[in-house]
Amino acid sequence: MKYLNVQYLIIIFLFLNFAVTGVGCSSTDTQINPSKGSVNKIQSKEQNIKLAEVEQQQNNLKKALFYYIQALEFDKEDVDIFCQIGKIQNNLNSPELATRAFKQALTIKPDHIPALAHMGIYYLQHKNMEKAKEVLERTVKLDQQRLHINVSFKRFIALDSESPLLAYNALAVLSDLNSRHEYAREIFTILIPISENTSLIYTNMGYSYYLSHHYTLAESYYKKALDVNSSFARAKLNLGLIYVRTGQYNKSIQLFKQVMSVAEAYNDIGYFLLLDGRYQEAKYFLQNAIDLSPTYFEKSHINLENVQLYLREAEI
Repeated sequence: MKYLNVQYLIIIFLFLNFAVTGVGCSSTDTQINPSKGSVNKIQSKEQNIKLAEVEQQQNNLKKALFYYIQALEFDKEDVDIFCQIGKIQNNLNSPELATRAFKQALTIKPDHIPALAHMGIYYLQHKNMEKAKEVLERTVKLDQQRLHINVSFKRFIALDSESPLLAYNALAVLSDLNSRHEYAREIFTILIPISENTSLIYTNMGYSYYLSHHYTLAESYYKKALDVNSSFARAKLNLGLIYVRTGQYNKSIQLFKQVMSVAEAYNDIGYFLLLDGRYQEAKYFLQNAIDLSPTYFEKSHINLENVQLYLREAEI
């Protein structure tokens, strides 16, 4: 089903768009001046980094990448430069090149938190769950130690502007998928005060409660997410699931219709009810999906056939 797959959680907190794009950069001692098009001699690492930062601010990512690579000619052990290169390669849709940069940073400094955070998210996106768990837990532990050195803590310490928020969120989502719901909620709780995307965190928190069958609490967090961002589709879909679960079908349809067609809404509700073993109700919604879009919803026909099969078996 298009929207109701649990695995979408692995994606909602990842803000990196990955595809393969080659970026050609030469390693020379001269560079084209971005503003004038002339060739200038770059004398130092600091000059290159300063120019790279200017280009980044102007979203000239390939030029910024060139300057960072030039900076490495002066210092091949600068971990922060490798991380900047990795971030830019992510934004340029070059995940393999980004991964190389982050791995190189970790070769130089194994406990470098930003590089670890990016690698953990990379492993999670590629569904290497064990490796993702290992790296993300290490990232979070190191950051917590940074925040409160030499203190043995049982609860999470409040985060700051240097904390890798995406890594925390990724670890929380992964924990939910492994049924460690209380642990996940502790992380979501410390993310809420500092995150720039609280609608996402509220939605993740709601889904955590949904997974443990606390539907009233889940509903309250989805509504908080929509209070922050009334157009957040994920929260609408998840809140719609709560209404399907509790038999409030009109409410669920109204929410689903805001992010998909009416036929899709009926199909998804019907499919959810089919999975939940509520066959008579599923039959109603799947039939409506077919009536609304008989040629488009081939899957609705298949789902309806499955429902009718289950109903016949129940009569035997």
